[in-house]
Amino acid sequence: MNPSAWIRSLARTSIHRFLHLLIGSVGMVAMLGNRRREEPAGSVRSILIVRLDLLGDVVFTLPLVRGLRQAYPDARVVLVTLPYTASTAEADGVADEVITLDSNRVRRPPGMIDPRTWLGYIHVIRRIRALQPDLAISVAGKTASLVTFLSGAARSTGYEGEAYRFMLSDPVAGGRYEERVHEVEYVRRLARYSGAANSPRQLSVQVTDRDVRSMEAKLGSLRLAPNGALVVVHAGSINGSAKRWPSSNWAEFVDAVTARTGATVVLAGAESDKALSEEVLNGARGRVRSLVGETTVGELVALIARADLVASGDSGPLHLAVALGRPLVAAYGPTDPYGHGPYHPSAPVRIHRKDLPCSPCYSMAAVADCPLGDALCMKLITVEEMVQSVVDLLDGAA
Repeated sequence: MNPSAWIRSLARTSIHRFLHLLIGSVGMVAMLGNRRREEPAGSVRSILIVRLDLLGDVVFTLPLVRGLRQAYPDARVVLVTLPYTASTAEADGVADEVITLDSNRVRRPPGMIDPRTWLGYIHVIRRIRALQPDLAISVAGKTASLVTFLSGAARSTGYEGEAYRFMLSDPVAGGRYEERVHEVEYVRRLARYSGAANSPRQLSVQVTDRDVRSMEAKLGSLRLAPNGALVVVHAGSINGSAKRWPSSNWAEFVDAVTARTGATVVLAGAESDKALSEEVLNGARGRVRSLVGETTVGELVALIARADLVASGDSGPLHLAVALGRPLVAAYGPTDPYGHGPYHPSAPVRIHRKDLPCSPCYSMAAVADCPLGDALCMKLITVEEMVQSVVDLLDGAA
């Protein structure tokens, strides 16, 4: 590590430790002063759920929301998410309201010193406090625990190991990933602890008619083959380079899929995936369509729902495909499919992964970049095995 990078890393670590101490001290003072609102004697009337994470994480959280809706049918249920994941939660309709909070603005100095950042946060916290939640759930992460604390909820819960100290009135011991179970099971455990004994064991998301119409118009402009299968490929990953199968492999993959199945391949993804998608497009010899950076999250959901098959690495679109019941071919490397893979899929799934001594290595402590500098776990997954899975699934093989 060069000196400047070392200094930046040390500065970030020092700031995080200072914030942890400061926020924990505020929580301790509040606890000693008993500043939280008293829990009502009657039924739970207002529930706040905070999940400030990636798209797939919000999909993982929806079973908790559904379980709480069933357990407390008369309560108002409000979900707090990042702005870009809000549309998926809103389309689902199980929460009465979705409030957005862009916690990522303070991760960079320009956002941290911008007064609009803090004015926006104050506005959101005022909205949340006006709900007067009887129950607030911090699903994951320290920032979520701070939001539940600031909500003034009568009772707040979440995993103690992932929260700032003294932020939660009723924490669950430990944290996620202390046992080798799926992420959704950790979320369902919070649901049970919060009084929802029967949260769903399958993922599901809804597609709006507006997004379906919009996506059909965009697909029409691509001039798809009228009778061929539609294969949607998501080559990116927002949370680390080691999760990405090499772009040259994806280029060979889309050519082979087109040649062997006659399917139309459409690349999908966010604006941040454009550079990678350009590499795939430039490397492919045949015609590949791309909607990367040209869809809203809602339209992406509609595109995946329309697909005959989805191919992806470990990413939000992969988990959307599971929730929408689409056949899936997946490449896994640094992440453990047992904990982050397709959760109780209703359609056929083929997972490709190489069992190396160093894999899985992803711990959620940072982005998924290879600590050894070369993501061999992804490079060893061959184009032929991925393509064969597509051929088998499109042919209806078990």
